[in-house]
Amino acid sequence: MEFPGIAHFDPNVASASEEILLYSEGNVQYPVVQAEGYDIPAPQYVPADDQYNVYTNAEFHETHSILADGGDRFGVSAIAFDHQEELLWMGNQGGHVTSYYGPGMQKYTSFQVHANQEVRHIHTFDEGILALTTTSLRCQIRRGIPVFTYSSVHMEDMQCQLQLSQDTVLMGGHQEKIIEFNLPRRQETKLHQVGKNGCAILRQSGRFICAGDPSGRIDLRDPNTLSVEHSLDAHSGSLSDFDVHGNLLVTCGFSNRQCGLSVDRFLMVYDLRMLRALAPLPVVVDPLLLRFLPSFSSRLATVSALGQLQLLDTVALDSSGLSLYQVDTAGSMCLAFDVSSSCQCVALGDAGGSIHLLVSGPVSATSTAPVFNTFSRETEFADPVDPLPPIGFTDDAPPLSTVPLPYTQPGTSLLSDWPPQFLQKVYRRTPPINPEILRTMKMQGTIGYAPNPMSSRRNQVAYKAERTSGQVQRKLFSDSRPGAGEVGFIAIPKRYRKTDVRYSRMGASDFNFEQYNGTGLCGLEATLANSYCNAMIQVLYYTESVHNLLLSHLCCKEFCLSCELGFLFHMLDNSQGPPCQSNNFLRAFRTVPEASALGLILSDRNPEARRRANLISLIQNWNQFILHQMHSELLETRRRQEEAENSRQPDFVYNELDFPSILGSAQLRLSKNRHDRQQEGGTQASSKQCTTEDMQQEETEISLLFGTRQMNTHICMTCNSEVSKESIVLLTNLIYPHNSSDNQAEYTFCDVLMRSMFPEQTTPAWCEHCGRYRQSVRSRKITALPQIMAVNCGLDHPQNKQFWQQQIELATGQRTSCSPGETKDGEAARKLRMCRYGTGCTRPSCRFSHSTMSSPPVTTKDTTTPLAAVRPWLPAHLTAKLRKDGDIDIQGFASPTTQLEDEYEEIVQTVNYDLTAVVCHVSESRHPERNNLVALINVPSSYHKKTTSSCDSQWYIFNDFTVTPVPGSEAVWFSLDWKLPCVLFFTNRNLPSELVPPPLNPLTADVFREDESLARGCGQRMITFTPLGTNEMLGRGDIVAMDAEFVTLNQEESELRSDGKMSTIKPSQMSVARITCIRGQGPLEGTPFIDDYISTQEQVVDYLTKFSGIKPGDLDANFSSKHLTTLKSTYQKLRFLVDIGVKFVGHGLKNDFRVINLVVPAEQIIDTVSLFHLPHHRMVSLRFLAWHFLGINIQSETHDSVEDARTALHLYQHYCHLEAKGASAVRAALEELYNAGNRLHWQVPCGLNDSNSSGVSVTSHG
Repeated sequence: MEFPGIAHFDPNVASASEEILLYSEGNVQYPVVQAEGYDIPAPQYVPADDQYNVYTNAEFHETHSILADGGDRFGVSAIAFDHQEELLWMGNQGGHVTSYYGPGMQKYTSFQVHANQEVRHIHTFDEGILALTTTSLRCQIRRGIPVFTYSSVHMEDMQCQLQLSQDTVLMGGHQEKIIEFNLPRRQETKLHQVGKNGCAILRQSGRFICAGDPSGRIDLRDPNTLSVEHSLDAHSGSLSDFDVHGNLLVTCGFSNRQCGLSVDRFLMVYDLRMLRALAPLPVVVDPLLLRFLPSFSSRLATVSALGQLQLLDTVALDSSGLSLYQVDTAGSMCLAFDVSSSCQCVALGDAGGSIHLLVSGPVSATSTAPVFNTFSRETEFADPVDPLPPIGFTDDAPPLSTVPLPYTQPGTSLLSDWPPQFLQKVYRRTPPINPEILRTMKMQGTIGYAPNPMSSRRNQVAYKAERTSGQVQRKLFSDSRPGAGEVGFIAIPKRYRKTDVRYSRMGASDFNFEQYNGTGLCGLEATLANSYCNAMIQVLYYTESVHNLLLSHLCCKEFCLSCELGFLFHMLDNSQGPPCQSNNFLRAFRTVPEASALGLILSDRNPEARRRANLISLIQNWNQFILHQMHSELLETRRRQEEAENSRQPDFVYNELDFPSILGSAQLRLSKNRHDRQQEGGTQASSKQCTTEDMQQEETEISLLFGTRQMNTHICMTCNSEVSKESIVLLTNLIYPHNSSDNQAEYTFCDVLMRSMFPEQTTPAWCEHCGRYRQSVRSRKITALPQIMAVNCGLDHPQNKQFWQQQIELATGQRTSCSPGETKDGEAARKLRMCRYGTGCTRPSCRFSHSTMSSPPVTTKDTTTPLAAVRPWLPAHLTAKLRKDGDIDIQGFASPTTQLEDEYEEIVQTVNYDLTAVVCHVSESRHPERNNLVALINVPSSYHKKTTSSCDSQWYIFNDFTVTPVPGSEAVWFSLDWKLPCVLFFTNRNLPSELVPPPLNPLTADVFREDESLARGCGQRMITFTPLGTNEMLGRGDIVAMDAEFVTLNQEESELRSDGKMSTIKPSQMSVARITCIRGQGPLEGTPFIDDYISTQEQVVDYLTKFSGIKPGDLDANFSSKHLTTLKSTYQKLRFLVDIGVKFVGHGLKNDFRVINLVVPAEQIIDTVSLFHLPHHRMVSLRFLAWHFLGINIQSETHDSVEDARTALHLYQHYCHLEAKGASAVRAALEELYNAGNRLHWQVPCGLNDSNSSGVSVTSHG
């Protein structure tokens, strides 16, 4: 008999045949009882009211059948009654949880616990609920506020959970381990082995923890140790469900019959006291789920997949008490079932997304409402919304804003609307023209021309606030630029302002970078954290000696900044226009502990800290750091090479005792008294010769380029003992005068530079002669000038900035009589130069001043006038002369043709410097988040020869990916209101050729032979490729199929625009996780020779397993079972293949190479996206191409880079086959491809039985 609603089988109605028949309708079978005089309703939906009125004597009645949240898309996968409150909880297959209050099923809370995984189990406890999904555990309070979300590598396919105590929860699933989880600490405490079948159901009895696996066995485990005490083989096929009450355990499941699984029509019963089986219970439905009715010691309910509910007794099955119900699931499979603790309510959830609530007792207006729990605590509800207080019609005190506006239809007028006769348009008065414009204006016909006084933005008029009738009229239009409309506002040129990339749904790939760079020189993108160093990277790249040096450098250190800079410089060489990303360099930069200790690393997860960062101090510290880092890495590499060639020497230890000095390992330390100098002269000379040889061993190419040799002297002020040591300084930090009287004096830049190279300070130091710390005078003496002088300006201090500003004002106010090419370095300037020995100077021929002079008058001028640009305070050219006594004379010029005459003392070294690079800080005071760093670089002619035929050097401004040519005068002009110099590079005009060696490619075929896996203990077991043999080395033009997989490090940041569309602020940061290269020819064609998983030490936000095939743990050397390598190792292999000229075949290689940080010439890329593409049509996926042309189904579950690379190779071979037939054959094949795609909506049919028209058979040798 089919029950359309809920029916109670009446045993008094006798059956004609005294047997139970089966009624078949399609593939669905229902138990049917044929009886005379029994009205069988038609198989159709009956309204709930009609159902309840018909079956008034039934034990249970269906009171509600509702569609749950998301029920139109997902079925109900879990259902549970709350044991503390009157709530019913539901979880669906889409990861959504909803609760309903009381038997009236009033929705209480609704929230998402996972983006796409189904809810497997819901457990309620005092503080909230635990929702278990496939790979995570979510805890939320009942009001919907999340407490925590836990996931780990041990949670692979979870199914069930059981709370043992207030703090401990067990979680099991289709995996070999049960997880013991501590709730307060939110961490795993133990892992218990359960075997390969796993644990699908967990129940607790008085003596045991009952764990059921899918194979039909139930293990009875000790509650304390979880060791197996006894096992019950309940079903031969599979276990469907079981429940425990008292000493009884009842199961339902499947048996193996006729080479398949068949539902057992018997419920297996076991006595847990005697640990033996009792007589099974026959049922008239196909049992799928079962639960004990807690109020009755021996009563239970079982449900079939079709919604048939049977109530039976486990002690004695009375034939006169058979109860059978049918829940109208509309043909949907029943997936979840639970009984309330009061036994008054039963809930079922089906695959159609519906929840069915059954209550016991008669349904009438006078009957008592059922409850879920016998004693439930009060449920907390949201506070009610207080009604608005009434406002009297004649009361004029309340504000009108408290009166809510009604929703009116179009055309409805309000009482407050003014009639049209009382309204008229009044336009704003035009403000008067600036008198300065009228004074300087020249008329040409009816048009007047005047210089822009720079008081407002071009083509805009600033309206001032006007008072009318006691009220201030506000501006109708406001300028978004900071300070616009104010007196003295200076607009920042566009080439200096920070440029924001406008991202679309395709990311930055469709952003037009060419409109910001038409020079042929390559810029750098600034989307990653720590991209503030882009300006200094460009300076190092266009320093030709550093550029060639790093291109030739290669070492075995994983995170070597010199190697990464060399790789980045190679990208910039090959790009020739499109911007590059420095993500590999920044990835290595984040791992250097010295950079973190210096505060140079800005976290991408803390944008507030990034906004507060002082970019001026950061870039100057970064300049100091990178020079010392390159020096130490080159020195370490050279020592490793010497150790490999000779006997092992002591490991390199980098001692930075006098930062930023680079000290020799055996430095000269001569302790002597001034009274005994002549007696120790011979010893000093021999010691200096020994020290010079030791210093040469500590030198590198960086110290030869940037190093200033100096002799540091410490003189004890108590005993006059003197200690000297020789050192090398890689850069100079400008030191400005500190006295107020000095600030008013006029200094040249050369004066400040010389003052900074000879600092004299008094500091406590250890005196060997006195045997204690004494006040010592520390001084320096230059012994050799650098070839490249790196200068940090130090304008992050307001006092230094004020000094620079005053000197600019003095220079522009007092040099009107000087020629443009001359700076004031004559005798008058020397009179203002103070002797570094002060009044204690004993030199008879000293030409410097030893007393304080009167300061010249200060004249204030506007630094934005052309005078400041014509006569800058910073010279573009310097001439430094080192004298025999260690003094240095520096003079500046605006033109490199000016010559100087030697005077006074013998000259040891003369160097003519040219300003080649300036790093500037551009600040917008009202928008500090838009502050940025730019580099003005005099690009040498050798770089222009790569892109154009020009042989002249030219100044450019590099603002991340924006590159613009500028005149040379702009490099030495500064408006300290928004443009501040940070770093200066002066290069020797006659740089020795041995310091600019031609670049050499350090990569050889040996990169394929140095391949070791980082995964611990995997050995050679997980190698999935065949390395290249010595007889099959690739050459120019050879085919290599390639594919890469990626993971996400940072999620995409988006915002909702005013038009309702999402706008991408920052794209997600991807990291390469797997790279595969496959042979494209030869006897091993189709066989991989590179299949490397890339180890990462950074936190992975999303492994993208569905699209990448990468799982948690695959990239961790402690847990990975893959062939794990470093990114640098695999990158060298790809670089080598690019350098020898192989051709890469793949699908979407442009994005792959972009994330890998490798620039490949276009002629070396064969992309199947472009091969099988018609102009002005959509791109076709690799899966659809493989199905259409090759007749294979790929990427059905997840992506595999070997499979994708091999498929791309076969598609390329198929394209060559079509191309051999002619262009018409290719065109016809593409048209057929797009016709098939449009017909199938670009979806691959399920299964390969749906044959395609153009499928071909391809045989792989791999």
